[in-house]
Amino acid sequence: MRIVHRLLACVFVLSAPSTAWAVPVIVAVNADTTTTPFSFNLGGAVFTFAATGDFFNPLSVRNSTPAAVNSFGGFLGIPVSPTTNFIDRGVVTFGPGDPFTSFPTATTVPFSNGNNFIGLRATIGADSFFGFAFTTNALVNSVGFETAANTEITATTAIPAASAVPEMGTWATMLIGFGLLGGGARYRRRRVRLAFTPAG
Repeated sequence: MRIVHRLLACVFVLSAPSTAWAVPVIVAVNADTTTTPFSFNLGGAVFTFAATGDFFNPLSVRNSTPAAVNSFGGFLGIPVSPTTNFIDRGVVTFGPGDPFTSFPTATTVPFSNGNNFIGLRATIGADSFFGFAFTTNALVNSVGFETAANTEITATTAIPAASAVPEMGTWATMLIGFGLLGGGARYRRRRVRLAFTPAG
C-alpha cells in the first residue's frame, strides 16, 4: 500500500502540569484517499484512511497498532463500526468518556459522505491523547490532537495559524520556551515528547 509521505510538521513537547496549558494541534492534510491511502503516526499509534468507492460510505479506517483506536458506535457499546459525527449538528468533542476501539483491518466508516468528524485516540505509555479527523467524503481535510494527556478535545474545521509551518527563528523561540516550561514542571510531571509524523 502506498502511503502519503507528507511532513505534518507538528513536533511538540507536552510538559505543562495542568490542562490550562492544553493546546490542540490541528494540521491541514488535504489527502485525497481515492488516489492513495493516507497514513500518519502519532507517537507509535498509526492511523490509515482509504477510499471505499461507496457513495454513502466512501471512507474506511484502519488502526494498525493497539495504541491507535477510533470512536465507535453500536448497541450497548459493542464495537460494530467507526462512528462519524456530522459537523452541522452542534459542538463535537472526543475524550475519556467516549467509547473507542481498534480496527486492525480496513473498516468502512458508515455514512461518511459529506462533512464529518471521526474521533481518534492515541495511547502513549500510560496516557491517552484524544483527537479527530475532519473528513469530506473520501478526503481527509485535517487531523487534530490535544497536547495534554487524557484531556477532551473539541473538533473544529478551523486550522489555527499556529499549525502552519513556522520559520526557523520561530521554531527556535518556541523550543526554548517549551524547554523552560519543561524544566520548571519536570519535578511535577514526566516530560513527554510527541511526534506527529507520516507513517511509513
